[in-house]
Amino acid sequence: MTERKGRGKRLVSIPEDLVRSVTEASRDEGKSVGKFVEEALRQVLRTNSLGFSPERVAELVEVVHANRILGGVFMPQEVFNYLVERVCKADKEQLRAKWYESGVWYGKYLKEKFENPVQNFKSFLEATRWDLSEVEVEQEGDGVKLRCISTVLTAEGTELLAKLVEGVMHGIGYETEKSDCVKGMIVLELKKVSST
Repeated sequence: MTERKGRGKRLVSIPEDLVRSVTEASRDEGKSVGKFVEEALRQVLRTNSLGFSPERVAELVEVVHANRILGGVFMPQEVFNYLVERVCKADKEQLRAKWYESGVWYGKYLKEKFENPVQNFKSFLEATRWDLSEVEVEQEGDGVKLRCISTVLTAEGTELLAKLVEGVMHGIGYETEKSDCVKGMIVLELKKVSST
């Protein structure tokens, strides 16, 4: 990248294909290329000051967009816990089945939409589940170990989230080899289903 200074501005060389994409995007927004680039850089600096790289911001936007498409909602933890407690008392098995079924559907969507659906699911959990303090995904060969930790999830909430997570991973194309779920902690070991 080469830079040249001139009258309080700096020229930066960028690849021609990127210039074409920026030109199209700025035209779609009805802005000049200069204004479009200036605004984009200001937003990159803004998110960077919050500790998010441009790649991470794009990933989070993709995940939030996918959550919206899939019908996901945000709600206060207290309301969520109240609803879970009430429904678990009435029909726990049906509720577990619904969480699993929704998970399978999410998993199939992630598998079709993203190049690495397992890592996108990790980002999905981090972005949409504020009740999780830790989400770890280790991929090695055909295996995945997934761990979710929460200090605020109830036993019922943990159990239901575990069904969702398992459903997502099954929808992506993995089968459960080991599952451990206790209040506030989910650990799953999974293996990719062979396509033969």
